Amino acid sequence: MPAPVPMPCPATPLRAPGRRRWGAVGAALLGTLLALPAAAFEPAFPFPATRTFAETLAPSSHRVAIGGWRGDALPSRVVEGRVTRRTWWLDAPDATTLEVFAPLRDQLVADGWEVVFECRTLACGGFDFRFDIDVTPAPEMFVDLADFRYLAARENAAWATLLVSRSGIRAHVQLTEVDPDTPVADSPDAAAPDTPEKSTSNEAAPDSAGPLPPAGGTDIDALTAALARSGRAVLSDLDFAIGATELGPGPHPSLAALAQWLSARPGATVALVGHTDAEGSAEGNRALSLRRARSVRDRLIAEHGVDPARVTAEGLGFFAPIDRNDTEAGRRANRRVEVVVTSTD
Repeated sequence: MPAPVPMPCPATPLRAPGRRRWGAVGAALLGTLLALPAAAFEPAFPFPATRTFAETLAPSSHRVAIGGWRGDALPSRVVEGRVTRRTWWLDAPDATTLEVFAPLRDQLVADGWEVVFECRTLACGGFDFRFDIDVTPAPEMFVDLADFRYLAARENAAWATLLVSRSGIRAHVQLTEVDPDTPVADSPDAAAPDTPEKSTSNEAAPDSAGPLPPAGGTDIDALTAALARSGRAVLSDLDFAIGATELGPGPHPSLAALAQWLSARPGATVALVGHTDAEGSAEGNRALSLRRARSVRDRLIAEHGVDPARVTAEGLGFFAPIDRNDTEAGRRANRRVEVVVTSTD
């Protein structure tokens, strides 16, 4: 999948000691100017890295897990202040999560952070832990429920959380920092009131873009609005038979609308991301969702003349649900293909 926006990864941290001061660091992602604090911790990655998501919210809050899942609750505390969240993809086909996680943890410690809690997969609490913490929605951040690592660290009143996982040849990293000492009034780069706010909760967020309406003249308007609002949209009129990987004959107004959207933005690229319900094995569902996404990509290219270089296909299986998997309605909602903007110009 083409990298959205390559970002330089400094060899040494850039955060100045003492009280943090915030400056303007523009990061264009999904067509939105994302303000980042100039004093944020800058990790030096052990593998080639591409930033896939960034946002700063002030004031806001972040739930910090300070213990593993206890059966019915997650030991945690909610920290308020200026919340900065960033995610990266790392080109690390043979690396373990520890090989990615350990250097980042060591850099945080060297930079003055004290590790309060650290865990791995089952020790964290597996599924329950992962879905009770704040995670940027896939595909920007992907968490393999069988292989992830987490830590919470503190420096005076500031907190940071680090989450590392893998998918295929990539490692995924999410770093969230909360600084309660930064006055909102002193933050000239805080998001303006009319700036679209990105979700920071869990994988239920992609559906906030809403499905496209049935065939009609407003399809391109609905798609444009959804992609402008959240950078993604569910292509709800696609027809796949149960267990089938080939897209049905249609018609599919959403694909025509997507082709129009791309035609109007020559520099834009997108990913088609397949999803399944939770019935069956993880690997089987990943393969099924990928084949479906590829089928949609093939149709978009063959019937609508879209440049193959501008659209890729990914499959996430059942790891990014938008509804419950213990009801038929929920499973039906989870079986979907989404379009996700990966770059604009």
